[in-house]
Amino acid sequence: MSARARLLLFALSSFAGLGVALAVPAAHAHPRATSLSSWEFSDGPDGAEARVTVRAPWSALQRVLPELSGLVPERLGYRVDAAAAIDGYLVEHVRLATRAGPCRLRGGLQPAPSPDATHFARRFRMRCGAGEPEITVDLFQEVDTSHLHLARARMPDGAELDRVIVVGQATWRPGGKAGDGGEASSVGDYLWLGLDHIATGYDHLAFVLALLLTGTGVAQLAKVVTGFTVAHSLTLALGVLGFVRPMPEAVEALIGFSIVVVACENFAATLGPAAQRGLRAALGLLTVAGVGAALAGATGLPASALLGIGLFSLCYLALAERSERPETLRWVVALTFGLVHGFGFAGVLAEAGLPAANVAPALLGFNLGVELGQLAVVAVGWLALRAWLLGPAPRRLAAIQWGSAPVLAAGLYWFLSRAAAG
Repeated sequence: MSARARLLLFALSSFAGLGVALAVPAAHAHPRATSLSSWEFSDGPDGAEARVTVRAPWSALQRVLPELSGLVPERLGYRVDAAAAIDGYLVEHVRLATRAGPCRLRGGLQPAPSPDATHFARRFRMRCGAGEPEITVDLFQEVDTSHLHLARARMPDGAELDRVIVVGQATWRPGGKAGDGGEASSVGDYLWLGLDHIATGYDHLAFVLALLLTGTGVAQLAKVVTGFTVAHSLTLALGVLGFVRPMPEAVEALIGFSIVVVACENFAATLGPAAQRGLRAALGLLTVAGVGAALAGATGLPASALLGIGLFSLCYLALAERSERPETLRWVVALTFGLVHGFGFAGVLAEAGLPAANVAPALLGFNLGVELGQLAVVAVGWLALRAWLLGPAPRRLAAIQWGSAPVLAAGLYWFLSRAAAG
């Protein structure tokens, strides 16, 4: 295939990948479908009271409320009708009752901060009669039957409980008897949460699939998967345990940058020295432009973080170009960028603010779910790609380029849109 034909195929594939990326809104390119709530119960002279905070994915709210189409949370103050629609939906689908009957809303819903820019938060108070509280959350079930809700409750005696609420089990009686809807979530519940997280983490999946496109053997594949697993498991634990709390917007943007780098490496493996130098120059220009924009305050990215990861990427690509077997170095980039992806995985658990006693089982189950989902993707993806990558050299090169072009376009879009959104 001629260089001009390859260039044309690359351009067409890039536009196709960009179209797919544009179908996912910028702020939600890595969708976290999980909603969250916290409940603080206190006893009063004339009944119990609950202070409630609900955090819901903005993309899910847009799916159930047509009036939010095209809106971003920052503009909600100019649309009283849209804000009222959100409040009405939350009150209808986040309910509290006791044996004395439904609890009453005290006042209206108020804005609440959310560490994750993809979520929209409201807080309110409810007054209840006598009896144990019964929480019912059935958010977004009309548009997503797999939606998960993570609820955390602080009881009047100081006990802290948590529960993953799923479709078909929408009611939770915190502090009640086991088997009566009162049990806290188990490792298995968080395993399903981890599986759901990786299944909807399209950027993580794009990164993993890009790593498979060079057609490494079983031994090299094991090194790549191990490097990525060890790295993201480490930062997942650090993020959930609170030792490190990077800005979510910066993490999401750098995940997009990592996809760009791996796609560029794939192309470099199929091109000559001159084209490889051109790829490095383009990546260097992207890094310099991003650092300049960060220093000017045009993005939410820390300039030092982008500069560091950019310099690593340029040095890595130069080293891979000079190596006789560049595929043996791939575990290095999987390990390094796995650290960034781990902070992305940590977001949902870190934001939930789990009770200290429940962090360990939640972390174990969630990480196990992420690993099982990732291994399933690797197994299916690697077997599917082998048929193309083990053929004649022209077909192998074309497969790598065709597969990497949309990944590169999507990664570039995610990086730029998330950096701008931050």
